Amino acid sequence: MAKQGWRIEPMMQLDNFDLIINLVALGMGVSLVPIRALALYGRKRTVRRLALPRRFSRELVVVMRQHGKVPAHLASFVQNVLF
Repeated sequence: MAKQGWRIEPMMQLDNFDLIINLVALGMGVSLVPIRALALYGRKRTVRRLALPRRFSRELVVVMRQHGKVPAHLASFVQNVLF
């Protein structure tokens, strides 16, 4: 947020994007959510997406126990999550 020039402190942090979007749709504030979270939201007319001059990004990592060979289900998870 500092890179955007915003000097604000988050008031609440929630783990559920659906809850966050519904609270915003009810007029309970503003939020930052991934674009993909809006794709599943049916009442898109009650929320507005704002384009920002600089995109937010974050690095995702997957941590797993070290094995000689990565199990197929973990390899599949990593491949599908880091699309």
